[in-house]
Amino acid sequence: MHARHDRAAGVLVGLAAGDALGAGYEFGPAFDGPVEMKGGGPFGWEPGEWTDDTQMAICIAEQASTGDLDLGLVGDRFIAWAGEANDIGNQTRAVLSRAIDGSDLPEAAATHLLQRPSHSAGNGSLMRTGPVALPFLGDRDRIAEAAREVSALTHADPLAIDACVLWSLAVAEAVETGEVPGMHNGLGYLPADRRDHWGGIIDDAERQSPNVFTPNGFVVTALQAAWSSIVHTPIPEDQPARHLQATLENAVRIGNDTDTVAAIAGTLLGAIWGSSAVPLEWKAAMHGWPGRTTTRDLARIALLSLNGGSGDSIGWPQEADLLPQYERNYPQQPLAVSLPDDPGVLIGNVAGTVVADADVVVSLCRMGSNPVGSAHFDVRLLDEANPAANPHLDFILDDTARFISTLRDAGKTVFVHCVRAESRTPTVAAAYLAHRIGISGSDALARIRIVLPTADPNPGFLVALDRIDPYNVGDMLPDEENE
Repeated sequence: MHARHDRAAGVLVGLAAGDALGAGYEFGPAFDGPVEMKGGGPFGWEPGEWTDDTQMAICIAEQASTGDLDLGLVGDRFIAWAGEANDIGNQTRAVLSRAIDGSDLPEAAATHLLQRPSHSAGNGSLMRTGPVALPFLGDRDRIAEAAREVSALTHADPLAIDACVLWSLAVAEAVETGEVPGMHNGLGYLPADRRDHWGGIIDDAERQSPNVFTPNGFVVTALQAAWSSIVHTPIPEDQPARHLQATLENAVRIGNDTDTVAAIAGTLLGAIWGSSAVPLEWKAAMHGWPGRTTTRDLARIALLSLNGGSGDSIGWPQEADLLPQYERNYPQQPLAVSLPDDPGVLIGNVAGTVVADADVVVSLCRMGSNPVGSAHFDVRLLDEANPAANPHLDFILDDTARFISTLRDAGKTVFVHCVRAESRTPTVAAAYLAHRIGISGSDALARIRIVLPTADPNPGFLVALDRIDPYNVGDMLPDEENE
């Protein structure tokens, strides 16, 4: 999965991360202090459970993943979802109710606008708009058109439509470039008589701090709150991808419609930094409708949306099981060996998934849509020395090491693997061991080679391991060893 794919997956995974993070704080006041994926809130969400923001985005992305973003079919998905949803925004509920009673959705939305012209610019279409960009990357006119049409299914107010156009175009720019986009770049796709107005709205967001933009159930202040959070949260120099987590936490601290503002911000942040920038600890908690979908499912749906419903030459990402492909292309005996210093962590090759007895599987290569065991997590890591292939390598190694350490503290056994256990597996294992026992990355790799003599990380990985300085002993030791 090259970097553009990771950013496309990040559109949906980042949205869900912000949504689930903010759900427990919805309608609360502004605050300082830590932000946790705690669940709760007025609707009693489970920790890590996403809300209607992500649910409606999934409806759009699932339709796009068929290769056909048909408006009527998107509308049918919205109506079917409404019959199961435990939380629907007031405006969306009103419009969908009219549609269920016999109107088509655009007609129902237009009628709602006529009857409530001052109360039809809620943030309910902006929160879900990100996925409309994925099928049309490279065609900004078509993205703008799709954003207008999908917004107008429930939110026909020009302010809501314009906001969706601006945000969808920014998402597309971020997926294509991997950089923070210029929000002003979308102004030319708005009606001429509204461009200056929106230019001022964007300028205000870039001048003022995020906490100014509340209440933020209104689409304009919701966009401003999300954009202000992004541009006013510093990008860390050592691990820039941590900007995603820091920004989402800041977006939640604004208060009021916390899940939606963070979901809007998360859509664009995921497009900038990629799904790999969403911490594994968050991914482990995240779930929701339909059928307690995981972040692996969200990434698959987003990538199929990007590719018109098609997979690559080996059937990824829709193929249920890629192991037969690997067995044909890389014949090998199953390998799963225990780490020195921590036998609760097993490392090996893709064939080792069949024999490894572990509570959690961490895959460093592309895997099928079916999970391996009951707890399965993907880590995007390409076996390429070029830094552009893994633009956030230090973050990924650090985040994966800390995630494995958390699992070990909880008493879980973990199996870490790539295809052949030659480059990616020993690199991640060495990063974990270095963090866990407080040694350098190079010294940790030497220990890994005791049990995995064929370990041969590529030069880019070796440089990254050299950047890991010895941590203070006990930095990631189990609690009983720290006492």
